[in-house]
Amino acid sequence: MSTVRFNSIDFDTEHEAICSALFDKYQWRWERPSRSLGGWRPDFLIRGDTLVWVECKGGLKWDDIRTFPEFHRYEDAVSGSSDEVLLIPEKPMVIKNPKGFDTSVLGFLYNGELWSYARLGRWSGKVGFSHNSKSWRDRISGEDVKKSWGDGREPNVDIDWLSATQIARGKRAVFFQGFIDSEIEEWNPSA
Repeated sequence: MSTVRFNSIDFDTEHEAICSALFDKYQWRWERPSRSLGGWRPDFLIRGDTLVWVECKGGLKWDDIRTFPEFHRYEDAVSGSSDEVLLIPEKPMVIKNPKGFDTSVLGFLYNGELWSYARLGRWSGKVGFSHNSKSWRDRISGEDVKKSWGDGREPNVDIDWLSATQIARGKRAVFFQGFIDSEIEEWNPSA
């Protein structure tokens, strides 16, 4: 099996390297687990308000998630603990929330009871993630999401993922903003 080297670490896939670059961008404390959980070897462990074990499935399409057979494997691995599982499919995405606003979704989060979208937001000045519901807490800061919708500057995971991809591939990400009111555009200059 060929590995991908990024930041002096060998990753099994490019998808894992990109996820690590994204975690670094968001300033999350993460590590490569040194042990298996019930026969499952997670790709990452994020140490925030909660221990979150991360599985990166670069080949898993969002449309195929309902037929994904390994959910029970991850659930069993954290059963009886307060640890959680984050499943990151092919790439994060932006969806419309029930009010019609864009919401960045990192993947799927399991908290010992249910799986739900892992919604990105900014709480306590940092990017974090929570269940796609206002009744849960941010996994990085521990802030109660029900009491705060964050600081109003939600991260755009499409831009952040493109940037992380460029960084993991050893290229420079360049951002261009022509007017103050316009969207930030990422431009990849030819090598």
